[in-house]
Amino acid sequence: MRLVLQRLPRMATEADTIQLLRFLTQDSKLVLAQALPKCNVLRQKGLNTPDEIARADLNTLKTVFEDDKIARQVLTAAKKKVSNSKKRGAPDDSSGPVKHLKTAEVDEEAELALPLSELSLDELCAKVVETNRAPLFLAFAVTVAKYILPDQPLSSRLSLAQAVTSAGAQSKAKYIGLTNSTAEDEGWAQGQPKIKLMGREIAVMRRHTMGPAKPEELDSQTTLQDDGGTSHEAFWGIDLEALKKSNGPLVAGKLTGSAGPPIHKPQAARTYLLKSIDLVDISEDEHTEPYIKSEGKDSPKKFKKLTPAQRTSRREAATAMLLKAIDHVCQSWSATLSSEDLDYRAGAWYAKVRPDVEYGQAGWGQRGRVSLQAIFDLAKAS
Repeated sequence: MRLVLQRLPRMATEADTIQLLRFLTQDSKLVLAQALPKCNVLRQKGLNTPDEIARADLNTLKTVFEDDKIARQVLTAAKKKVSNSKKRGAPDDSSGPVKHLKTAEVDEEAELALPLSELSLDELCAKVVETNRAPLFLAFAVTVAKYILPDQPLSSRLSLAQAVTSAGAQSKAKYIGLTNSTAEDEGWAQGQPKIKLMGREIAVMRRHTMGPAKPEELDSQTTLQDDGGTSHEAFWGIDLEALKKSNGPLVAGKLTGSAGPPIHKPQAARTYLLKSIDLVDISEDEHTEPYIKSEGKDSPKKFKKLTPAQRTSRREAATAMLLKAIDHVCQSWSATLSSEDLDYRAGAWYAKVRPDVEYGQAGWGQRGRVSLQAIFDLAKAS
């Protein structure tokens, strides 16, 4: 089909997200798990800097942070930061000793930020994406994890989502005869802590991060609360197939020829997600390569192939659209369902909208279309 490249929505830049994260964690003293998801919401409301937040009214911030105390805390911090920045010679308070996450760790989380779509829900309903089943499952898993595992930073959610996606793929490969057994079948997850996501238990490993209280604590949020307590633990999803190939043992840094533990790397999960989903222009006939309209005044009907950069932008936009649709469904049910029920239903939601593929090995990795309208139909009626 001749795919016409439409205007793609502007997406959050890493620099914007890093600036907001630093403000929220260092100035407003929120833990990373609280701060990271709020960056997207703030940017959607045009609040990209402390100065813009300082000029916002409290009611607007309450719609972002929901908790009145936190909203006031962020507004006060923004006004204080803006006031200090206007004083001649005022030091950058981010350089002083703080109790929260180190800048390098904040930057690493910011680099994992997923793209945002600024299209309205009505506009999204008309969109169709093309993907195969595994990336769609990953998109559901990483979104659902935000609701049922709210204390986990994005890096952990990506790792855990990839772990459950991989486990499902291995089970499917065994079912259709592509493999005889899986690492899970052979007991490589035995003895490890487990977390349930998308209705499936996955083996996890506690994360080694620099915490402010006790160095031996495997603590990802690394911010001391007002009451002196430490934040919640964070986890990596264990790559059982890599562990099986290496023949263990399951100890961080002890694998032969490996510089670290056998985990699903969040950056790899993010990259896989962004490259595996594309936008379909349902108004054009089918064609294997996407095209865009030529700009020449005398060639209004000519087309040219997308450049690699344009193709990447298109896929990121499609991923952003898909994630926003899934998030809308989860958000619509979050106040009604428990975390367990939401997780249970998410598996059924995925099964209902996944692309149709051929049965057995012929359908392995086969791509298909997913209507975002079908996803929106899963949302709780208002």
